Amino acid sequence: MGHPHGPLSMPKSATVLLIRHAEKSGDPDDPELTSAGQARAQAYVAYFQTLDLDSARIAAPAWLIAKADDAESRRGRLTLEPLAAALRLPIDTALDEASVGRLAQRLLEDARYDDATTLVCWSHKHLPALAKALGAPKSLLPDGWPEDVFGWLLRLDYDATGALVAATRHEQRLMFGDCGTSS
Repeated sequence: MGHPHGPLSMPKSATVLLIRHAEKSGDPDDPELTSAGQARAQAYVAYFQTLDLDSARIAAPAWLIAKADDAESRRGRLTLEPLAAALRLPIDTALDEASVGRLAQRLLEDARYDDATTLVCWSHKHLPALAKALGAPKSLLPDGWPEDVFGWLLRLDYDATGALVAATRHEQRLMFGDCGTSS
């Protein structure tokens, strides 16, 4: 790990993809996905194994990270479970949703994320802070992540020196209602 007071090293030749957990019911006592959320989670199996963005093929994720389960939500983990099963990958759920600084530090400093695609599934309230901590400009999510938007994908690309070379927002277009909400 890097020195705590020195500049962060960035992931080398890496892509970090950020998504929000799939659909929820709106009932604060319901920590699960709705049927639409379960359908999105299943759709992610093919989507992330054959992802093309801006005419560029994105490697299937080598690392899956979701916010830790808590009393309010298991949706991050549940969103990634079908993809994890298909890719035969574990889901790292070590950090709670407010630990975006620690997560960003891990992604930026741990060499295991070099030369790989990492998919992070988090809560929408904390995704803007995570994107910023990973070097994304505020213009990527100028007004935060809207409460009713589940179909965005943020893509952060780092070059061989670890410099962030692109930060883009994409419409997944997987489910009804996924298009027409981004600027």
